[in-house]
Parts: sequence; C-alpha cells; structure tokens
Amino acid sequence: MRSKMLNNTISKIINSKTCAFIFLSVLPVSISIFVFYVLNLITPVWWDDFIMACVFTEWHAPHTTLLSSFSDIISSTYNMYDKWHGRIVANFLNFIFMYFKDKTIFNICNTIVYCIFILLIGYHAVGSFKKVSGYLFLFINVFLWLFLSAWGQTLLWLTGSFNYLWTSTIILIFLIPFRKKADNKLYKPHVIVSLLWIIIGSLAGCSMENSASGVLILLLAYFIYVKYKKEKIALFEITGSIGFLIGFIILINARNNIFPGFLVLFKNVFIVGFKFIMNEAFILGAIIILVINLIIIKKTYIQKVSYSYFIAALGSVAAMVMVGEYGGRSAFMTQILLIITLISLMDQYRRYILEKKYIIMASILILLGFFPSFYSGCREIVYGFLVNKAREYYIINEKNNGNLDLYVKSPIIVKDSHSAMYSSEGFDVLDDPSDKQYIAHNSAKVTWYGINSFNSIPPSRKKNALASVKEFNKLRKKEGLGINDMYRIIYENW
Repeated sequence: MRSKMLNNTISKIINSKTCAFIFLSVLPVSISIFVFYVLNLITPVWWDDFIMACVFTEWHAPHTTLLSSFSDIISSTYNMYDKWHGRIVANFLNFIFMYFKDKTIFNICNTIVYCIFILLIGYHAVGSFKKVSGYLFLFINVFLWLFLSAWGQTLLWLTGSFNYLWTSTIILIFLIPFRKKADNKLYKPHVIVSLLWIIIGSLAGCSMENSASGVLILLLAYFIYVKYKKEKIALFEITGSIGFLIGFIILINARNNIFPGFLVLFKNVFIVGFKFIMNEAFILGAIIILVINLIIIKKTYIQKVSYSYFIAALGSVAAMVMVGEYGGRSAFMTQILLIITLISLMDQYRRYILEKKYIIMASILILLGFFPSFYSGCREIVYGFLVNKAREYYIINEKNNGNLDLYVKSPIIVKDSHSAMYSSEGFDVLDDPSDKQYIAHNSAKVTWYGINSFNSIPPSRKKNALASVKEFNKLRKKEGLGINDMYRIIYENW
C-alpha cells in the first residue's frame, strides 16, 4: 500500500515537472520557431532577390542570364565586390540560394540560423547557453519584434537576411570566446580553435559596414581594458583580431570615397546622433532607468559586459556618420547590441527581485504591447503575400497564353515594417526605361519569368486583398471556385 502511494507521489512529481518543462521551455521555443518559419514561408522572392538570381556584371546593367553553375556564383560574387560593395559573405550566400530558384531550402535554413541567433543573443546577455531558458528565448523574440525598425527586411527577406541576420550571427559567434574570457580571465580555448579563429574573424570583419565598425570599436575598447588591467592576451584574441582586421579592410576597400569631408562629417554627427536618440528612445530610456536603479538604488556595479555591448552599439552608430543616415535596415546591429545590453541589465536587476509576481506583471505588460503589434504585422505580411501571389498568377497565366510583353500592377504598398515587403512606395516593377533601377530590376524579372518585357501600370484599387478573399469565400461554393480564382479576384480588384 505504501509503495503504491510512493509510486503515485513520484509519478505526480514527475508529471508536474514534465508539464512545467513543456509549458516553460518546449512550448515557448516551439511556438517561436513555428511562427517564424510560417512567416518565412509566406514571404515571397522580392526586389533585389531577382537580381541575385542572375549572372551579375554590374548593378545598373541589364541582367539577362540566370545563374546556372558554381562558376557563375563565383564570378558574380567577385563582380559584386568589384562594382558594388564588399559584403562577400552575404553576396556569396545570396547567389548560392537564388541559384536553386526555389525558396524552400532558404526557409528551412533561415529558421535554423534565426534560432541560433536567438540563442547567441541570450548567451551574450546572460553569459551561458544553459541560462537561456524557454522564457528568455520567447522574450528575445518579442524584443526583436518590438525594437527592430526593419524586422521583416532583416529577418524574412532573403537578400536582407543574408546581409543582416546571417552576418550578425557570424559576428556573435566570433565574440563567444571574448565573452567567455570576460567572465573567466584564465579561459583559453584549444590551440586549434584559436588558430581557426582567424577564419571566423575574417568572416565577421567582411560582414556589414556598420556592424563590423561597431565590433572594431568594441575590440579596441577590449584591448585597452586588457592592457590597463595588465591581463595576458590569449592566442585566440590575437588570431581573431588579425582575421577581423583583414576582413574589415577587404570590406571597406570595396567602397570608394567613403570620407564625406570634415564639414559634412561634423554636420552628420548631429543628424545621426539625433536620429539615433529619437529612433531608439524607448530602449535607451529602459537602459538608463535600469542603470540608475542598479547604481543608485541597489548600490551595485554594472557588469563590464553591459558596458562593452553598449560601446559596440555606439560604435556601429558612429560608422553611419560617414553617410549621414540612421535607421531602417542599417540600424539592425545597433539595435541587436542595445537589446543584448538591455537583457544583460535586466538579468542583473532580476537578482534583486524577491517576488516572482513582479516579473510576471512586467512580462504581461510587455506582451500587452506585443500582441496588437504582432497582429497588425502578421496581417500586413499576409496581405503582401496575397497580392504578390495574385500578380505572379497573372504573369504566369499571361505567359502561358503567349503574351510575353507584360504590363503588371505596381506598387505593392505594405504599411508595416514587420513585412519584408514594407515600403512607402513599393515600386518593385518600374515604368521609366531611363531609370537606372528600371534597367536593373525589370530586366532581372524578365529573365526570371522568361518573358520579353516587363512594365508597370497603377492599380485600380477597387478592393484590398483581404476584402477580395472575403468576396472569394462568398462565391467559392456557389460557383465552384478554386485557389487560382481567388488570386484572379485579388488581382482584378487590386
């Protein structure tokens, strides 16, 4: 009898622990991954993607041949470096995945990289992969949604993902041993790993101009601190930094005339500084409040890693002074570094919160701000997918009927930055042959679809896509309509 009661008690404990694990760890992670994959799935090939599917000679030249071999990928990557910019890693990946002419492989790979990216953000914020709980994994997703000014274009869009998500993942991998040594002065990875770090450093260095600039400032600050503390420099720090400098020189060497002049530079400092403060006001305010609470109220010190990532964020902003612009996609790495700083400070502050109810209340408040934004963002992502799909149906249908000189509706105006297709104008098909962008983008689409010419006409704007879906649902059973009829109705009403 006692043994039965003991077994029942043990099974209840196991079941309760299992349920808690599923609810707190498995579900948050699974839901986050599934949602991201679905949103990736319904994001179409878009804008620059078509150019990256073609053999590249120079940006504003006609793109007339689709990639058909690995040598095409290599030559296109070289030409992109020679004629446009030095983001070798992103460009090579772009050409590789567009070579397949199908986004399916990318959707899977991008979701995997996104998961790694979330884990890396958590690791850099709290100092251990083991501490990245399902709860933290979920809230990193929430913070990215709330704080990234170009969420869709940097995470969902194929070309944008390679330029921002994938290269930033490489940077965060590169910084792992530096983060480990920040917590343990005696940390030394295996000599083989240390030697390999010259390769990882090179890849991180030629990632993205402002991202790499932020890391360069971080490395400078790091070595100044190490020198000041008279700490020994590990082999990985030397090899990694040498590799990073090599990659960074390769990256910026592709840009001509990056220095705008002292007068313009002075003016840009104020322009970029103002835009940075206004654009990141909420997260900067949260960081300042936490710092004040920790230093003045809790009378404790701020961990040096929080300072480090904040310095790196400011360093990435400084790189934008050269061009005098801040915001959108270019702010991606700055915002990631600020998010890491914020989570790091929150983790430090959490130790002083004795009652869990305050953490629960704070989580609920954050989610209350997240869900309305998530709904409107997903709505626009679905809208962009439907309109693009409807137009593609029209193109293929016309082509099958022998019409190879097409006039299609443009622009597709998406109003939420969580969509990869977000744009104030959305002219992905242009109508002015004298426009350099017309030459580049229209020729790439002509090559992609295998037609003769491609020009835009304005939409009739009878109904939006979601209203057209409702119209389709009313007629579907009565007239026996299929999915292609839905796309036809959307395009006719657009």
